Formats: sequence, C-alpha cells, structure tokens
Amino acid sequence: MLEFLLTLLEQLGLAGLLIGIAVEAISLPFPAAIVLLVYGYIIDPAGWEWLLLSLCSAAAYTATAFIPYWLSLRYDHLLKNRVDKAGTRHMMKFMQRYREWTITAGRVLGMGYIVYVAAFYKITPFRYGFFTFIGVLPVAIVMLYLGRLGNIETVYTWFQNIQYGLMVLLTGAIGWYIYYRIKRKKKKHISNQ
Repeated sequence: MLEFLLTLLEQLGLAGLLIGIAVEAISLPFPAAIVLLVYGYIIDPAGWEWLLLSLCSAAAYTATAFIPYWLSLRYDHLLKNRVDKAGTRHMMKFMQRYREWTITAGRVLGMGYIVYVAAFYKITPFRYGFFTFIGVLPVAIVMLYLGRLGNIETVYTWFQNIQYGLMVLLTGAIGWYIYYRIKRKKKKHISNQ
C-alpha cells in the first residue's frame, strides 16, 4: 500500500498534499499525518522550504477545517439533543474549562471531530482557527521532517505502532472507567439497603 501511495502522491505533486490535508480537515477518518510524512520524503524540503511547507500545510488544514465548523454551528441543536448531560458531566466540565486547548490537543492527536466541541461551546471563528493552526503546525513540522529522513517505511511502521499503543491505552482507560462506574454503582446500591 505504501508503494501505491508514494506513486500516487508523487504524480499529484503539491495538489496531492493539499487534497490529503483537506480530506482529513473536513473530519473524515483519513491520516493527513501520513500524507505529510510521504511528502516530506518525496519533496525532501530543506531549511526555509521545510518551514514554509509546514506553515502552508497548517494554513490549508485550518482553512478547510472551517467547513465542519460552520456545519456544526448550523446543526448544533442535533448535537445538543444527543448529549446526555448526566453521563458526560465530567467530560463537559473539562471541555468547558479548557475549550481552546482541547482543540489544539485534538489536532495534535489527529482527532478531527474536535470541531464539534468547538461548535458546542460557541468558540469564535478566530479562536477556533488560531488553536487549530497551532495544533496542526507541530504535526506538519515533525511529519515533514521525519519524511525527509528517508526511511519512510520504518517511520510509517513506527507511526502505526504509536497509534495502536494509543488505542490500547484509550481502550484500557474506557474499560477502567466502566469498571469504576459499575463498582461505584454497586457500592451505592449496597449502602442504600
């Protein structure tokens, strides 16, 4: 698959980079970080070209990310109807307290759906754009640099292993939370008798 991706992106040129970034920015599950990695390998940018390409990539991502942002604002009533206030109270408090930084962290971790949190809390377009940009920029810089190193298959495998590790940690945390809630509910039920 990697060979196919390399050939396709090389033929598309910079338009392929912008398309890959745009697809992920509209909240589709597509790894823009991999596209940046491959383009770092293909283009092999150095010095100012590397920084300029990173800035342009982050700007393109941010501009495209306004599509789901505006859609989320337009249809926020659907999101509000689906949120169970009792079940997500702690998450909502955290999100409300660290709204903008949640967007930045979500962009660094590749969570495109973080835009819906921004719409839910009515974050202004300027703040949304700013925190999206500063979340995407480090990813663009690092992935283009890692692509420049030349051993793209090793970096690709390393990147996939990190994603698998994060998924295992997330699954473990969810499992622990469910266990904690069941244990707490059982303890509460026993104490009420």
